Amino acid sequence: MYSLVKHNGLRHILERELLPFVIALVIAQVYFKWGSFVLELVGFIATWLVLGFVVERLLRATGR
Repeated sequence: MYSLVKHNGLRHILERELLPFVIALVIAQVYFKWGSFVLELVGFIATWLVLGFVVERLLRATGR
């Protein structure tokens, strides 16, 4: 994680990943009640990954 922040810069990472992170966190808190921390964590990370991919595609399509 440190090398990612060092290479890309904190501002760049926050611009790209903050919105998908918050949305994935809310989805995980509201909908993921699987009774296992590990399963809920994996679900959260998978949701964050998919939302990050979608946001990245949208930003590329708009030229940002």
